[in-house]
Amino acid sequence: MKKETKEKLKSVFKENKKLIMIVALGLIGILLISFSEFGSDKNESVENISEPTVQTTDEEYLNNLEERLTELISSIENAGEVKVMITLKSSDEAVYAVNENIKSDDKSNSYSNNYVLIDNKNEKEGIKLKVMEPQVQGVAIVCSGGDNPTVVAQITDAVTAVLGIGSNKVSVSKMK
Repeated sequence: MKKETKEKLKSVFKENKKLIMIVALGLIGILLISFSEFGSDKNESVENISEPTVQTTDEEYLNNLEERLTELISSIENAGEVKVMITLKSSDEAVYAVNENIKSDDKSNSYSNNYVLIDNKNEKEGIKLKVMEPQVQGVAIVCSGGDNPTVVAQITDAVTAVLGIGSNKVSVSKMK
């Protein structure tokens, strides 16, 4: 840059404090977005926060997750009173054992999949290999400290780290 241009920029920033704040907040926002997407796995489940407990419904799972997240955010300095709402993309999904049969001859191949079943008290049940937790679609947080950019950044960082979602899926607002 030319010396003349640098001097003009310096004088503009010295005279206009609001412009400095806008530019600083913009840079912080860009950094938060870029760091939150860096290393985040879109398919990562919420097992980071949830203990391996048996959940009977998605609603119970969601309530447990919201309570734990509320407790975590409440412990952040200057967050104050906190309310959390989480939306899910999908419900939990069970993966069952499957027996694959592949038959091939000179002209064609045929495939068939059969679930592996066991007898359980005169009833046949599939063998459940694993249960995948529901995926989080988004998180809305309303708190007393929602107007403080530092608190908002700390809350956003905590939520994205715990749930494995991008910062674009987290909204933090000031409570009225």
